[in-house]
Amino acid sequence: MVNIAELIEESGAIKQGKFKLSNGQLTDYYVDKYVFETNPKLLSKITDEIVDMIDSETVDVIAGPELGAIPLVTAVSLKTGTDAAYIRKGSKHPGTQARIEGTIEKGDRVAIVEDVVTTGGTILETAQLVEEVGGVAERLLVVVDRNEGATTNAREEGYELEYLVQIGEDFEPIGSD
Repeated sequence: MVNIAELIEESGAIKQGKFKLSNGQLTDYYVDKYVFETNPKLLSKITDEIVDMIDSETVDVIAGPELGAIPLVTAVSLKTGTDAAYIRKGSKHPGTQARIEGTIEKGDRVAIVEDVVTTGGTILETAQLVEEVGGVAERLLVVVDRNEGATTNAREEGYELEYLVQIGEDFEPIGSD
């Protein structure tokens, strides 16, 4: 099995300094998803690991929130031959005005893929939208769990959050709390 944590660390995706996360929280380190999502060799290895977690017989759609999850969703979709859907955040949706690009039909079993989670707000919002349109959020799959509440928050909402790498379990960034 490939050591994804090691590959992410070696890629330089773990940045040290002062950063503000999407939830407004300040942190001493940042997991720069674009480092591993724009490196085809690393993205391919991450994709292979995610594909190994998915039974394509039990998943109808691979979905994920814009912008960060789009490379992951696309790569997993291509490798499994499963339809893809991209979930737009916020209230402004140019073009078709749709929050979901791609198709999620009533009863579709959806695997939601995300790059990095802290509290899980974005992936849980994505799961909620999938279910609002009639899909079933079967799987929540994450590359890096910052280990700051996402797993617990997902469980409280009735989901199991699965990850490839968890901070504190697979590696400890220098300067992390």
